[in-house]
Amino acid sequence: MDRSTTITEFKFTDLLSRHGMSQRKISSLVGISPALLTMMIKGQRTFQYRHKNNIALILGVDEASIKWDE
Repeated sequence: MDRSTTITEFKFTDLLSRHGMSQRKISSLVGISPALLTMMIKGQRTFQYRHKNNIALILGVDEASIKWDE
């Protein structure tokens, strides 16, 4: 029997809203500047794996389920 795994995808900014968290707060918790986080969300800079992993842990979701860019 073939079991396919479905991953629910969450928009990053929607996850922040759902957790009542601002970009400034999450950037502080991850250890990056709010400006850098904004650039990463806009696709102007690349998310490093450690940042994605830490954000996912804080938000309580799997890193692969987050849609990072706008």
